Amino acid sequence: MAKNPKLIILLYHKIDNYPKNAKFPGLYVAEKDFDRQIKYLKNSGYLFLTLSELKALYDYYFTNGKKSGIIPDLISKRGRYVSLTFDDGSRSVYSNGFKILKENGVKATVFMVSGLVDGINEWDLKNGENRDKMLNMCELKEMAEYGIEIGAHTDTHPHLTLISAEEAYREISVSKKKLEDSLNTDINFFAYPYGDYNEETERLVGEAGFNGACITKTGIVKRGADFFALKRVAIRHNTDFFKFKRKIFKVKLFY
Repeated sequence: MAKNPKLIILLYHKIDNYPKNAKFPGLYVAEKDFDRQIKYLKNSGYLFLTLSELKALYDYYFTNGKKSGIIPDLISKRGRYVSLTFDDGSRSVYSNGFKILKENGVKATVFMVSGLVDGINEWDLKNGENRDKMLNMCELKEMAEYGIEIGAHTDTHPHLTLISAEEAYREISVSKKKLEDSLNTDINFFAYPYGDYNEETERLVGEAGFNGACITKTGIVKRGADFFALKRVAIRHNTDFFKFKRKIFKVKLFY
């Protein structure tokens, strides 16, 4: 068993071909590219974890006194672990991405904007992006039953540092409660919209009862990680196979 593993979290948004007029083409990853990336990680010996499983493994490796409750199948002798995360809750994650996850037998974590379930990407439309359908509750439940972890991504997708602390706490806590009530499961992880966070928002996420939160800065999870500012590696539409392999190699080597 690896003594000092590095846990990698990948960041995705939409699994689809990007429209030529897309305002933010980086949010898209084509199905064929996503499938190839998953197969590469599997063939390279990576174990795929939800964020709750990643937290349990982190505690197992790095936190004294928290060695119990680990599923043996989740411990890799090579110490290679990866968590796939999807921000926003685009329906393309279900219609295009979910079948690939199932075919490859891997899990992931989907961060949902709770107030826009079965709606559209209202925050993106304000910024000139194309209309995109969001996941509905039936799709979220089906994914959760398979083993996909559902996380919260606020209620309406605001910049949390640009609103009052009271508004920010409401966005954070309401998203957790809505999803827990609808899915009848614990919602343990959070992702900051736009990667916009500070010490105060970290505190508010903790007060709302989450076990951790993801940001958009590049890095991996290693000893001493701030679990309310978990770094990730963003995968975009122009991350071809060579660039993908290079990103994985570089993040292991330099972070």
